[in-house]
Amino acid sequence: MTRIYLIRHGEVLWNREHPAYCGHTDLELNERGREQAECVAQRLAGAELSAIYCSDLRRARDTAAAIAARHGLEPVADPALREVNYGEWEGVSEEDVRAGWPDHYAAWKRDAEKVRIPGGESFGELRDRLVPALTAIAERHAGENVAVVAHKSSNRVFLCAVLGLSPSLYRRIGQENAAVNLISYEGCRWRVDLVNDTCHLRLPGNSG
Repeated sequence: MTRIYLIRHGEVLWNREHPAYCGHTDLELNERGREQAECVAQRLAGAELSAIYCSDLRRARDTAAAIAARHGLEPVADPALREVNYGEWEGVSEEDVRAGWPDHYAAWKRDAEKVRIPGGESFGELRDRLVPALTAIAERHAGENVAVVAHKSSNRVFLCAVLGLSPSLYRRIGQENAAVNLISYEGCRWRVDLVNDTCHLRLPGNSG
């Protein structure tokens, strides 16, 4: 059985101080995000990881690097693990998107699977690049433990796929910064064992 620790990257500026859609925009971790990355690294220090994969965006790479340092590994960056492409909505708040694209936003909220974000992707397209990428990782590391650092929507959409849900239902799955999900893979079958766990961010001495 392959065990995949699927992790959301640590916090960036747009997650807190200036909330906005952040897809392919290549932001770095803020101070809190770097602290969160170290907490995840501590959480997984005893996990006996064989490999670490991540999105090629900096916030995921830097989170993965903190984990990799505890295991003597080099993260493997894969653009297929990127966040959804928010196109024209990149860097725009949800409130402003709702005001600026009212009809398109309403249609997307109803059916994120099929409605493509202007200049970006639909969540069905996001699913269709994530599932093959993660399946290939699981099959490449049969019987091993692997960490994968990705993003909020990408993780939620992948979890929907594993659970047999439409990606339009992604909002029903929580995914905090630096959260850990645990997914097992065996015999072409996925199993979800843990979702959105952030207990490592509440360790003694950690203000996160």
